[in-house]
Amino acid sequence: MQLQAHFTTLSSWVLLLARAIDSYGEDSAEVFAGVGLDHAKLRDPLARFPAQGVERLWHVAVEATGDPCFGLTVASYWHPTTLHALGYSWLASENLAEAFDCAVRYVRLVDTEVQGVLQIEASDEIYKVIVDMSRFDPPSADSSVDATLAVLFAMCRSAYGADFSLRHVSFEHETPSCHERFAETFQSPVFYSQPENALWIDPLLVHEPLASANPELVRINDRIATDYIAKLDRSDLGMRVRSRLIEYLPRGHFGEAEIASSLNLSQRSLQRRLSEQGLSFTQLLETTRRDLGLQYVRDPQHSFNEIAFLLGFTEPANFSRAFKRWYGKTPSQFREESLS
Repeated sequence: MQLQAHFTTLSSWVLLLARAIDSYGEDSAEVFAGVGLDHAKLRDPLARFPAQGVERLWHVAVEATGDPCFGLTVASYWHPTTLHALGYSWLASENLAEAFDCAVRYVRLVDTEVQGVLQIEASDEIYKVIVDMSRFDPPSADSSVDATLAVLFAMCRSAYGADFSLRHVSFEHETPSCHERFAETFQSPVFYSQPENALWIDPLLVHEPLASANPELVRINDRIATDYIAKLDRSDLGMRVRSRLIEYLPRGHFGEAEIASSLNLSQRSLQRRLSEQGLSFTQLLETTRRDLGLQYVRDPQHSFNEIAFLLGFTEPANFSRAFKRWYGKTPSQFREESLS
């Protein structure tokens, strides 16, 4: 897939490249100017750069620094604010599996072109986080893939702790001359010329509770991320409906017609456009309630009666039955196990 002009990248991610370039003694402002990017926009954490220009920047930065491990240097400057609300949702997640699910859902917040690039394959034997760049033509810079996997690894360590380790890492590109730095960065075996770019993780590890878990922060930052993407990508009707549902659920007594009207659509138009995306209003209502329900139940400050109200259920018993259908346990059973 060729990068299109309307695809954009969040400035806080691009800032990592600028800091990395400067660390080599190069002038990042000059490098930015050389590829037609406005260096001054880095002062605005919510500014966005054209994805085409950022892709050129990766290639030029490697040439300017002369470092085939440039992507690893970029990753070393990662900070939770780099990923906007997604960074804080990650750190507050119940476990790494939940954090990766959040990353897959909201990665477009960072780069509008990469929806579907971040993929998860989970089994009893392995939990694999894949960065699939096969859709891009011309191919993305190897350094951007290196940085993405290195940042994901750093995020895991930030949330889990220094004891987090990988089974191994695989890259599609050939062995770089600086391969020792890869082994040092990932602290695990690294394999090159492989079929996919991926972190290979012990599946038990990703389901261990995180000490930094905070369901209220997850809920707040999920709302921020949902609203941001809904405004950023007007064509993503599913995300816009999800944003409206989060707003309307505590009110109760609303339906598809009210949500459609709030989006300046007729009910029939809403149904047709959601169907074109393989979605339905009922499905979005169910998944939104399910995701919010999990976050609320994990937060002991909310009673189950209050949660039922916040999710728009008319009776607490209806919420309890729905939660058991979603997660195989009643809310009280799930909360008791979660707190223990």
